[in-house]
Amino acid sequence: MNKITIKDIARMLSVSISTVSRALADHPDISEETKIRVRSVAERFNYLPNLHARFFRKKNTKMIALILPDFNRFFIPDLIEGIENVVETFGYRLIIFQSKNQYEVEADIIKYCLSWVVEGVLISLSENTTSLDHLKILKDSQIPVVILDKILHSADYSTVTINDYAAAYEATRSILEKGRHNVLGIFGHENLSITKDRFEGFSAAMKDHGLLCTEHNYLKINHIKILNHILKAKTSSQNYNGLFIMTDELLVQSLSHFLSMGLQIPRDLSIVSISDGTSPYFLYPNISHIFHSGYRIGNAASQLLFDSILDGKTAVEHVVENTNLIDLGSH
Repeated sequence: MNKITIKDIARMLSVSISTVSRALADHPDISEETKIRVRSVAERFNYLPNLHARFFRKKNTKMIALILPDFNRFFIPDLIEGIENVVETFGYRLIIFQSKNQYEVEADIIKYCLSWVVEGVLISLSENTTSLDHLKILKDSQIPVVILDKILHSADYSTVTINDYAAAYEATRSILEKGRHNVLGIFGHENLSITKDRFEGFSAAMKDHGLLCTEHNYLKINHIKILNHILKAKTSSQNYNGLFIMTDELLVQSLSHFLSMGLQIPRDLSIVSISDGTSPYFLYPNISHIFHSGYRIGNAASQLLFDSILDGKTAVEHVVENTNLIDLGSH
């Protein structure tokens, strides 16, 4: 059977379409007996309400969209949990999309969100996104948007992130103050704002300790699959004694390489990463890290979004979540 409609239910029960509609909406003018009959048929045939009709009637779909550049086992699960806790508290539902780190896909998803008349959008930008022009259709439709974690700085959209510069600076400083001056920084895709900010923090810490930051001291990895190949070439003739790694994914992928070289941590190599605080405890040895809570990022971004949806707040806010160094003895 094709998707059942209100008209089908009305015909089955020999009642008007408006009666079915009001019964499903628990309208007080409809008798309890009729409501039970309507709901029974609706459940039997898996009736789903027309969300577009509901929106234009009530201006309320109870749907929030989350657009992520990719799905991985690091940071993202905690981010989603932080978002869902807020979304469910307000009685809404979360739809999750993946842009595959492609601007074109991200732009198509934005249009899709508009057609679904979601009430708000949370978005972490793809590595190829250099403009926020594709968000304008949401802004013009008065659909609130909050950009989180991977952002572009803008006066038009609220953002939630950490101070990536300060996090990288603190991590690098903590390595340098152990007397490790031949330090390698491993960074992600060069287009990402978090890569740019974390690289600047890394470079500033090196400079403040009287060290030049040259190509000898860093890698920018645009494709995670080639990391080990690049690391082998980078370390074949260099004995690094300090290592800063900007994400969990890069940490997990690269640690085995340095251990395979027979290095003892922290005797031969001091390591500090930026992390969501899960992976460092599963690795051996445990890894000191700047704790970057995905849960707090997601929670704060969702709160901002609902301030706009439910309270009508229009002021643009830029929330910066705190980070702190967790010393697990690897540096």
